[in-house]
Amino acid sequence: MMIEVSPFVVFHGSCEAAFEFYKAVFGGEYQFIYRYRDVPSDETPEGCEDKILHVSLPLTHNVNLMGMDAPGDAAGAGPVAIGLRLNEKAETFRLFEALAEDGTVTVPLAPTFYADYFGSVIDRFGVAWSFNCNIGREASGA
Repeated sequence: MMIEVSPFVVFHGSCEAAFEFYKAVFGGEYQFIYRYRDVPSDETPEGCEDKILHVSLPLTHNVNLMGMDAPGDAAGAGPVAIGLRLNEKAETFRLFEALAEDGTVTVPLAPTFYADYFGSVIDRFGVAWSFNCNIGREASGA
């Protein structure tokens, strides 16, 4: 199993400007960038169509700076979360459930269009955790 840990920064409308700045500072290209309008559903939060749903900027070989614009008032959003990228379903669910105990699940762990499983939780100490799992793939290629 592989686990990749990355800082995950939550913004309220300024993610794109911030990541353009970080890209200029650190160099490199986005590993991926998704906007809310890219979500294949009718559940895009109103007014968020052009905002950033998820972006990843590699800083080193195995560390990515990730970010998003939280929709509206998004309870428990940011400013910083710890992003975990894994490649095993059982371990993803185990860690998610352990961190959620006496905490708050903000996004239930479920399949998405960009990951086999995605979810987020705020643990009992107020630390936000974001999970991306792509089964059987290298964590950095997830």
